[in-house]
Amino acid sequence: MADASPDLAALADDPRVLWTDDVLRYRDTDANGHVNNAVFAAFCESGRVRFFARHITPALPQGSMLVIARFVIDYRAELHFPGSVRTATWLARLGRSSMGFRNRILCGEALAGEAEATCVLIDTATRRPRPLDGAAREAAERLLVGQG
Repeated sequence: MADASPDLAALADDPRVLWTDDVLRYRDTDANGHVNNAVFAAFCESGRVRFFARHITPALPQGSMLVIARFVIDYRAELHFPGSVRTATWLARLGRSSMGFRNRILCGEALAGEAEATCVLIDTATRRPRPLDGAAREAAERLLVGQG
């Protein structure tokens, strides 16, 4: 994963970045005693879903929805119960019918993980990609943090 994303201070100060707080639960741990890798994906999903609901979904045309087409995580540090994390979510790229999101998962000041997701706008009837245009594109362009 190329690291063309902003530094943590820039993310913390940018109103286009959505921060999500999660508590680490005992049930999140695996046989190795650390938070399971699938839970990292859930932190990112929480951020994306909240980002969509707040900024993108209200502007989508009737009969369309966003689906995830690609998701990649780089694990930077183990997480352990008990604890908490903060996940930054931001829009990093716009395509014709897709949006690229980035995440950073922090435990205190430590970077625990980074992720990239590509979400595609599809027509709910045909299940095929459709252009991201009109009000949805305008909303997304205002939220774009950078190319990455």
